[in-house]
Amino acid sequence: MNKIILCEGETDAILLSYYLGKVSGWKFCKKAPANIAIKPDVFEQSANWYENGDDRLLICAVGGKSNVGPFFKEKVLRPIVDAGAFSRIALVLDRDDSEIKSIEDHASSVFKPLISTMCNNEWVPNKYMDAYATEQMIEGLLVVIPTEHEGALETLMMDSIAEDPYDAVIVDRAGAFITDMRAVASKYLGSRRSAIKAHLGVTWAIQYPEKVFKLMNEQILSVKWEKSEILHKCFGELEKI
Repeated sequence: MNKIILCEGETDAILLSYYLGKVSGWKFCKKAPANIAIKPDVFEQSANWYENGDDRLLICAVGGKSNVGPFFKEKVLRPIVDAGAFSRIALVLDRDDSEIKSIEDHASSVFKPLISTMCNNEWVPNKYMDAYATEQMIEGLLVVIPTEHEGALETLMMDSIAEDPYDAVIVDRAGAFITDMRAVASKYLGSRRSAIKAHLGVTWAIQYPEKVFKLMNEQILSVKWEKSEILHKCFGELEKI
């Protein structure tokens, strides 16, 4: 069976591939299944296949929340309607400052007419008509990160880091530093999103000073996220994909 995860950016895709590899056994696969050609159009997008026994999983970074709908309609919809390419589809979105209900409504709207109902942390069966006017079934899952409070993927990662009491102090102090710096560095930290990214960056610079110049994916792969209870709680349903 083939499954697919759509997420916002490359950082999300890297973390998800690492995490699902560790906890669920998914391994990178160079070759896509026959007759499924989903390729990114721009630099901010990616599409990588993984395998687990006879199952295949495609993790796509779509290049931002606003690109979820267009990416789905241009790349994913026809392969499903025409050939039943995927049996399960999951969407991973940052919560930012939105309410869960509004994100569920948005997720349900961008996947129409294939999927009409998406619920946070719940696999929901949806019926659709394929290209041969035959009723088919696909399951959809929405994962909002974090669920308990406002924020983004970086917030969830810092929550995970802070599970260790020693590192929790570092996360808190790094946050206080960024709050102070925003007053004098608004050119770089003017947005809430940039401040969150800087908060995680400062935390990592303190934890791993020898790795501060390494690429983001190397930083992500150096942390044992699979041991995090917070990530397990957030991605528990996604682990079943």
